[in-house]
Amino acid sequence: MNYSETLEYIKSKDSKGIVPGLDSIKNLLGMLGNPERLAPALHIAGTNGKGSIMAYVETILRMSGLKAGRYISPAIFDYRDRWIIDGKLPSPELVAETFTELMPFVEKLEEISPPGPTSFEIETAAYFEMCRKEKCGVFIVECGMGGRLDATNVFESTPVTVLAKISMDHMKFLGDSLIAITKEKLGIVKEGDTLVTYPQDDIVMDFIREYVNSHFNHVKLVEVDMDSLGIISETASGSRFIYKEKEYEISLIGRHQIYNAVTAIETVNAFFERNLLKDSSIKDIYSEEYYKTIYNGLKNTVWRGRFEKLMDEPSFYIDGAHNYDAWVTLAENLERYFTYKKKVFIIGVFSDKEYDKMLDVLTPYMDKAVTVTAPNNDRALDGKVLAGLIEEKGISAVYEDSFYKAVKRAISIADSDTVIIACGSLSFVGDISTAVEEIGKQ
Repeated sequence: MNYSETLEYIKSKDSKGIVPGLDSIKNLLGMLGNPERLAPALHIAGTNGKGSIMAYVETILRMSGLKAGRYISPAIFDYRDRWIIDGKLPSPELVAETFTELMPFVEKLEEISPPGPTSFEIETAAYFEMCRKEKCGVFIVECGMGGRLDATNVFESTPVTVLAKISMDHMKFLGDSLIAITKEKLGIVKEGDTLVTYPQDDIVMDFIREYVNSHFNHVKLVEVDMDSLGIISETASGSRFIYKEKEYEISLIGRHQIYNAVTAIETVNAFFERNLLKDSSIKDIYSEEYYKTIYNGLKNTVWRGRFEKLMDEPSFYIDGAHNYDAWVTLAENLERYFTYKKKVFIIGVFSDKEYDKMLDVLTPYMDKAVTVTAPNNDRALDGKVLAGLIEEKGISAVYEDSFYKAVKRAISIADSDTVIIACGSLSFVGDISTAVEEIGKQ
């Protein structure tokens, strides 16, 4: 298959939907000789912030001389976004070659154990195969959903696992309480792991401690030391902070990104303390070289689509905030950085999210809204329905039938004292970005 044919092939598997469970992916990886066992792994679960933590860690590890492979979902700007090999997208040729090699094994499993691997399971196997081809020295893997039954939960030993911020999401699959969701996400932890956790809400943190103590004999739990964190400055261009008497700076925006950054620091420490990264140039984690590597890694981390500025005139930001907790964080950022600005929103949401509750969070910050419907997605809430819900909350809202028209409309009603924020779903961040780029060229 060539690359175009590969895209059609994987699209044909989307109809299988989400099938929680590990038999299919383990069978597929077994046929491939278990490439997931070839390097130490960082496995991360959580509701919000997984990608940011991974981006920080991956940048730091690459700056230490390691070739890292990173796997995320969903892709945002390009189908290949889900796989980052040594800081770069894999070539279309490598993707096509890998999927072509996988296809006979997928067909065999479809024959002997229907319906066979889902698109996500095939993409997961492709990640490990590409890492093998490219000789990656460390795997950095994000759970697609949950943890215990997620297709990425295939490691015999991890040995570093991470919990990003946990909140309510995917309740249909993971449970209807924070404790139930946390338990599912803790399903990625293995005996002998070091488990690093973001500074969670008290109820979540208490459960994590209890779970680790009752389920494992040898799991080291590492919590971010909030008493050692001091924030120096926060602006719409980034933040500076002190953690454990060392100063750092980041360009990703928001208080939560500081918390993600210190989680990443503890994660990198866990790798080096266990002497897992033998190909790294870093030999002494107490050296100035080690500190500078982390400092420069955090400072140079880029994570697109997370409170990212796309345009100056008018100020235009995109944010992948796609659930209640993420919208609370977005509201906090708007209050912190744009208190006296008028705000025009471009919004699209999925129908299986707590969108009415989410709107309660953001409508106090809205002056006007433009709604859209995410195309080619059965989960998308009709933009006309969304506009009506926003109008019911006293905010002027209009529906547009394309991202281009929505961006054009938002820009037309903005002035120099307005900030435009596009949010609601990770799935349309890339489309919004493309529309802004097209309009900017006119």
